[in-house]
Amino acid sequence: MTDERGALRVGAHVLVQLGSELVTDVEQALLECVKNAYDADSPGCRIKIQTEERGHLEESDSSEALYKFRDPAENVTVRFVTEDGSPLQRQPDPPAPIVRRIEYQGRISIEDSGTGISFEDLSRSWLVISASIKRSGNDGPKSKTVLGRTPLGDKGLGRLGTMKLGDILLVESATSPSGEIASAWFRWADCERAQTVDEIPVKLSRTENTTGFKGTRVSVLGLRDLEEWRRKDRLGEVTRSLARLISPFEAASTFPVTVELNEGEQSLALVTEELLARAVADFQFDWQNIDGKPVLIAKARLHRRLLTSQRTRALRERTARVFEEDGGRAFAEYLKSSRRLKGYASKTIDPQTPWFAEIEHIYKGSDLFSKSDHSTQNPGIFSGAFYFFHFVGDEEDQTGAASGTGANLRIVRDLAGIAILRDGFQVRNRGDWLGLSAGMTSGSTYNLRPENTLGYFSLSGERNYRLTEKSDREGFVDNAAYRGFLAIARTCRDFANDAIVNVRRSLDEYDKELKDAQRSTTSSDDDLSRVGSLAEATTKLSELITSIAHEVSQLGSEKNDNEERKNRVIALTKNAESLSSAAMSGAESPEILVGRIERELNEGRERTIALIESAAAGLASRGLTHELRAHLAEIRHRVTNIERSAGVSREVSAHLTAIRRSCNAIAQAAAQVDPLIPRVREPKNSFSVDSVIRSYFEQRAGILSTVDISVEVTGGDLVVRMSESRLLQAIDNLTRNSIFWLSQLPKGRDRRIDVAVDQRGFIFSDNGPGIDPLVEETLFDLFVTTRQHEQGGQGLGLFISSELLALDGCSISLLPDRNRNRRKYKFFIDLSVVRRGS
Repeated sequence: MTDERGALRVGAHVLVQLGSELVTDVEQALLECVKNAYDADSPGCRIKIQTEERGHLEESDSSEALYKFRDPAENVTVRFVTEDGSPLQRQPDPPAPIVRRIEYQGRISIEDSGTGISFEDLSRSWLVISASIKRSGNDGPKSKTVLGRTPLGDKGLGRLGTMKLGDILLVESATSPSGEIASAWFRWADCERAQTVDEIPVKLSRTENTTGFKGTRVSVLGLRDLEEWRRKDRLGEVTRSLARLISPFEAASTFPVTVELNEGEQSLALVTEELLARAVADFQFDWQNIDGKPVLIAKARLHRRLLTSQRTRALRERTARVFEEDGGRAFAEYLKSSRRLKGYASKTIDPQTPWFAEIEHIYKGSDLFSKSDHSTQNPGIFSGAFYFFHFVGDEEDQTGAASGTGANLRIVRDLAGIAILRDGFQVRNRGDWLGLSAGMTSGSTYNLRPENTLGYFSLSGERNYRLTEKSDREGFVDNAAYRGFLAIARTCRDFANDAIVNVRRSLDEYDKELKDAQRSTTSSDDDLSRVGSLAEATTKLSELITSIAHEVSQLGSEKNDNEERKNRVIALTKNAESLSSAAMSGAESPEILVGRIERELNEGRERTIALIESAAAGLASRGLTHELRAHLAEIRHRVTNIERSAGVSREVSAHLTAIRRSCNAIAQAAAQVDPLIPRVREPKNSFSVDSVIRSYFEQRAGILSTVDISVEVTGGDLVVRMSESRLLQAIDNLTRNSIFWLSQLPKGRDRRIDVAVDQRGFIFSDNGPGIDPLVEETLFDLFVTTRQHEQGGQGLGLFISSELLALDGCSISLLPDRNRNRRKYKFFIDLSVVRRGS
């Protein structure tokens, strides 16, 4: 037996694979080069694109080393000559020296004035794939540069992305204005011909620095898609695309980048402070440590323009009612005591300033992280900001104050979304990563709209080093720190949405009170009767006017011009005046009447749409319950057959029992749907509340045991006459909410649901975190929830439960008792109205 030492080698084609998979497009390829300029402590960098440049490069070596690398590429040609420049007539012998002449068209250069790369580092580090002197040797933050920057790169793979741009990669660098220029170049097309990476021809050289150049210039020669680069609007497109990757925010920009395409030039600092000042709402977020504990400080400012909409006739009338008479002072006083704003830490309402409402709230980090279903970690301190805009067409502001110029509008549209910036560079994320668009389908029309919202979270490599970018630069690795960051970011989103919704719904409620006061005791029937009277009076007036016109026309002739006719004209005129006065005296104008009827018709139309949607959901539920029963019957049949077969072990028998229990729970849930479907509505009946509650929890014992939740039902002897299914709906919603919040408690912690029945109804509570003070006053309103929509929060359950109970004259409320977290936690379901014998 003989042993030999082997060696691992890397196939050259792997570079092509890595380059195509790690970098998604040309903008990302440019960004990787810009990041290197930042890491080199350059004050900024310039991207220069020259589509008309033509040039050539030459290198000498043996025929054996060079001749097989003769493939052309897009806008690149290859030819071979002898050392004296004569064309080759045939393939030379392997050791014969030859010159490879590569001609190209088109150049992209990324130039900085940073520290530069020495000739030794160029060959020892830059040309070694995946070698990076920036990489941290441990799990802590990376070592800082001389200027105190935390390097953005550490994988040593960014240069591979340049193959998206063109064929030849050339790097030139000098560490001082008087030092030599070190350079190296090679072709990506050669990777297809070489067997292994070390076979790829690379030319290294040193040249005299005659121009005083200091820094690094990375050039890609022989551009791909040359006609695409030449397109008329390409400069603007490239600038906007890069602005999505490098901070476009003037306030958050730490590294100015300029793009030059042929004769044109643009800067990436597109979003100026002047533009952001045009937002109708802005939000500031600060994740920090106070007394050693992490907290999120969230602030919102809502501009007066957000509340004074002129978009439709109804909104113009609302703005007139609320703001014209006193400038909004009465509404400001109303807003200060609004139930919707009571839970916030602080608020400032001032109708005299452009920012009508300013709201601030502080969230405990422990509360935010407890909402996650997976392990989380503090990602490190950071800040953020959102800006919400109205556009021309959304708000017809003739001054343009709400929207800015057309150019500004395009910037907001092009850059809309929430960016993640790390040291001023965007971390690329796929689509609407924060879920702003989900708010559009949650039922509230007042939420942030993704196409109207600009914003960012500002991270740093030093403080947020636990957030690790994926190798393909498409977001972060899903680790505990990223899940912690995501929980914080979603809370920022929900705070912004809630602030807008709460203020604007408060405006709706205040306006409704004004309209109710104006309307007094009139109803839609009164309004219709009044409009009918006006129409009848109009018809009579028309007849009188016709008669008057006829009589007046006869007065001009001598034959008919007599005293009797004059008296008749006067009498008809007085009748017309009397009829007109009677029709209009003490009554509202036709415009007000028609406007009120129009609003009621619109409200009725919205209710009709909601009913149709509910009916559609009901029909789907009917089909689903039918299918469920069929499948449950089949499952039970199969379970019975297995139990009757020989050889069923005790372990298998336990699983079969669990399956039966789950089937019963599903059947019970389906049974709650049946009575709520049209034409299957159950009649009211008498039943024991205690028995119904105990039966409900017995059916769900399996589900509750999987999350270690115990249930205690006390009291009894309460018999009511009502819809049993409606009561079960309320119990089911409360239970599902408890399961969610109790599941957030640490493992090993006691999890308990308590139900206490008495002669008035019952109290439902659990030992979870309790009700967030932010929603104490609005908990039973439509679309109010503290669960993020990713966790199934829609804000419908308690609203529907309260409405269903109200159909039987019952109610649900939140008791004033508070738990150890100083939060309310007890729900009282009042059934006294339907108590049997009451």
